[in-house]
Amino acid sequence: MNPEDLDTLAEYSTPKLRGDEAVISIRRPDLESNSYLSQLFALGSDRSRRLTHAWHDSDPQIHPNWSGFLRAERKAAAQLYIGSTLETAHQITDSHLGVSEFAIDDAGARALYVARVAEPGRYGLDDDVPAAEEAPRRITTSAYLSNGLGYTDDRPARAFLVDLAEPGLGKVGLRAASEVPLSTLLSTPDCDVHDPQFSPAGTRASVVAALHPDRGRPDLRSTVWLLGGDTAEPLDLPSMDVSRHLWLDEDTVVLVGIALTRDELDFVGQMPGLFVHDLRTGSTRRLTDPETVAVAALRPRAVEGGLIAVVDTDGASRLARIDLQAEGLGIDEIDFLSDATTVVSGFDADDETLVFTGSTSSSPAVLGRLDLKTDDAPLMLRQHPAPANSVVPEVLRVPGDGGTITGWLAKPRGQGPFPVIVNIHGGPFSQYTHSWFDETQVLTSAGFAVVYSNPRGSGGRTRSWGTAVQADMAGPAMADVLAVLDHALENDPALDADRLGVQGGSYGGYLTAMTIAADDRFRGAIVERGYLDPDSFVGTSDIGRFFTEEYTSRNPQAIARQSPLAHADQVGTPTLVMHSELDFRCPLEQAQQYYAALQRAGVDTEMLIFPGENHELSRAGQPRHRRQRFEAILDWWDRHLTSADDAGSAAAD
Repeated sequence: MNPEDLDTLAEYSTPKLRGDEAVISIRRPDLESNSYLSQLFALGSDRSRRLTHAWHDSDPQIHPNWSGFLRAERKAAAQLYIGSTLETAHQITDSHLGVSEFAIDDAGARALYVARVAEPGRYGLDDDVPAAEEAPRRITTSAYLSNGLGYTDDRPARAFLVDLAEPGLGKVGLRAASEVPLSTLLSTPDCDVHDPQFSPAGTRASVVAALHPDRGRPDLRSTVWLLGGDTAEPLDLPSMDVSRHLWLDEDTVVLVGIALTRDELDFVGQMPGLFVHDLRTGSTRRLTDPETVAVAALRPRAVEGGLIAVVDTDGASRLARIDLQAEGLGIDEIDFLSDATTVVSGFDADDETLVFTGSTSSSPAVLGRLDLKTDDAPLMLRQHPAPANSVVPEVLRVPGDGGTITGWLAKPRGQGPFPVIVNIHGGPFSQYTHSWFDETQVLTSAGFAVVYSNPRGSGGRTRSWGTAVQADMAGPAMADVLAVLDHALENDPALDADRLGVQGGSYGGYLTAMTIAADDRFRGAIVERGYLDPDSFVGTSDIGRFFTEEYTSRNPQAIARQSPLAHADQVGTPTLVMHSELDFRCPLEQAQQYYAALQRAGVDTEMLIFPGENHELSRAGQPRHRRQRFEAILDWWDRHLTSADDAGSAAAD
């Protein structure tokens, strides 16, 4: 894959069953318009149909009487479209800042949606008040920024209810008209809400939100709030952070979330689980084991015999059937429905059929179907073609101090010897997977071998694996990353041990910086969107008030031992520092301080700053910037790992 091949990629998501078809959203980066195009498609085993034709249509929901989706025109906020079918859906909201999520009460002909509400005089509500002339913001909360959004307190996410009615002979719903149905702002807690849901009979409308308003002290606890009365009512749950919920009936709700066992900030290494809460008794029961099972943040589906959920395993995200009567179900007891390498990103199911989207080692996007009444393997209905020169990485299992480490080696076509780049993932409690990965493919197509792994601190394993880097963010993970590199070098003569580079983003940028301060074998490094100064991170990052203290501790000496900025004078490796201007997760000042420290230490260093981008540049940034990022990475490695004399056979194929 070359950088200019970005717009040949696609992402399949939000699959929905509709008869013998699966409706999905297909999203593509478009270099010409420098934006993302997304439409809804109906795909069957032998045919495909495009259902919508606007700039960005996504998130379909399908019910017997009503169906809907979100539509955003180019450079405009998304609005909610609902009708008797997806094809006849019409606009029913005109939210100034757009709609982010919605749910449909099919029998009650209602929709519950979430939209941000701007304070008067802000965010373009008043044409006479440009952004630079808005009133000052008075801030009293501990969390007031969000990466990819900006300030949040002056545009909270609120819940709205809207009745659904066919337009009839009026102007409501006509494309040229400005009339939409009247929405009702519901009473919600004094904080952002998300995940709107109705119970099956429509007697419950609910959202997820923080348990307590933010009054200047960080608190990760959240719960399900019941809406519709004069005030919202919280469910009395154990101390936990809820990400998704699903009503089984009018008094039983399934939750996906993490237990905050020590206190309200105890998030490190917590394995997301499945919980069932009974409103009649007030009891909450955990179905999955808190040490070995990590449930993905996707809404489960109720089917005959239990629940379908997605479980993150080492290198994959797998469909699983889970009995509603289970308690503490361990990873070895789970009935998996998909294989150990496919990464499932979305699914829908009824009692007989399941459809899913995801990716595999050979395809960036797939759509599959599964018969729940048989033991047959999933049938792949559609596999998006990978760009030319794509390779399938070799899986490595490497002994380490904390246990076997899962890693991968991706090599270019040809004979080698190949320069080697170590890639380190972010998180730290996330993981690399078996799926096709654009960054790996760009590097291998350019003649570089890539070694990457899931060291201690990563997700997908166990809680103890995830907490292994708490209070020592670099040591255990660095040992594992280098163990996988050494294993690959020792066992594959096609790898050139004299031409090594290391790169990573976010926590991966942190670990890259700590690695080059401790190991001088690398000819070059790329530190991208890094967590580089734990001290200043506390007051500048959107997660700063809890991340540093929970991962590195509050002890100044311990923080200094784990700080890349404090170790910058030990670096001798040429280093490219890459960052996004609007990154509120790892703010730009992290890169600026580290770059200045490297310069003061006499290190050969450059800094590359992307305007208008945030922490998600590599995954969801402007397509042209994503291409330019790849070009900058290749240019750096060409300068530091490749010469005219040794380009040779690595580029021949």
